[in-house]
Amino acid sequence: MGFQKGSITLSPAKDIPILLQVLHSRFITHDQLFEFMVIDCIELKRASFTWRVGRLVEGGLLIRRCARPLTASPVYSLTDVGALMLADYSPVLDSPNDRETSLPSHVNHSIGLTDLRLSLARQGLLENWESEVTIRAKNELTRSGYAKDYDAIVTVRLDERLVPFALEYERTPKSSKDYLRIRRLLEQEDSLTRFLYIVPEPQLADFIFDCFTGTSVALFIGLAADFIRSFTEMKVMDATSAQVTSITEVL
Repeated sequence: MGFQKGSITLSPAKDIPILLQVLHSRFITHDQLFEFMVIDCIELKRASFTWRVGRLVEGGLLIRRCARPLTASPVYSLTDVGALMLADYSPVLDSPNDRETSLPSHVNHSIGLTDLRLSLARQGLLENWESEVTIRAKNELTRSGYAKDYDAIVTVRLDERLVPFALEYERTPKSSKDYLRIRRLLEQEDSLTRFLYIVPEPQLADFIFDCFTGTSVALFIGLAADFIRSFTEMKVMDATSAQVTSITEVL
């Protein structure tokens, strides 16, 4: 198949998993992408992985950009052509904020969210991760969607239990009015019973707690550093009871 920068033949076993991971991450660093390929036993040699990703960039399927000082690792995102190549593998919808998705805040959010996902995989807890891309497609294309487009719907394995929850990764605060609207949506959700907000620092955690205090849903707020260090030992604030407790006691 011909592309702007020449011709490329995609390997379903090697290239497609890379493109799908970039699709569902939106923005992902070279190091993060390689770790996913190692975890999934797709590509175990870094030199081979680097060659393959470079080939996808040259073929016009991936964009490689510098994101210093955020990260020294190159950051990848999918091109329009790359998205078209995935039509047979995953629903691909245009983002409603396509003109803004390359802003540093969006890049930072995607990389941070991916760090949370990788930390669960490293800890051996991650059973399933439904990305915002998949969630939005389900919400727009089916009648069995969710109340909102969550950052992810995560299922973790705790002892012998599989526990699903909606994850929101909040790097910067929204307005109180926005959180009131989100609160109403969550209180109407009938497909999920647990909601976890992860934030980078305590002040933001306190603000979100104030916005959700007394909610009728099981909503918890924790810190990103604690999540990454040890999910099962993470302390969270319970927006319903106002208590601080271990995440494993409330999931």
